[in-house]
Amino acid sequence: MRLSEKEFWGLTLAQFNSLAKLYASEQETLNYRVALVCSVIAEVNRDKKKRSKPYTPSDFMPKKKKMKLTGEQMMDQIKAVNIALGGEVK
Repeated sequence: MRLSEKEFWGLTLAQFNSLAKLYASEQETLNYRVALVCSVIAEVNRDKKKRSKPYTPSDFMPKKKKMKLTGEQMMDQIKAVNIALGGEVK
């Protein structure tokens, strides 16, 4: 996120969430650039008899994983954030 440690710990949760979304968007753009190059290379070397469908950048983009957490896993994450922010675990 290109922040110093002092800047990072001075963020509010809303500021952190905004920066995290911006960072994720930047990473998506960088991934797309690489995927575009990969798709062009694959397309010029594609055997049209074996694969009739042209390659696209989306064929080379990382797949997004959807995490499903249990209640216990959610509580563990909440406790970890609480400790990181100087709170106590009960």
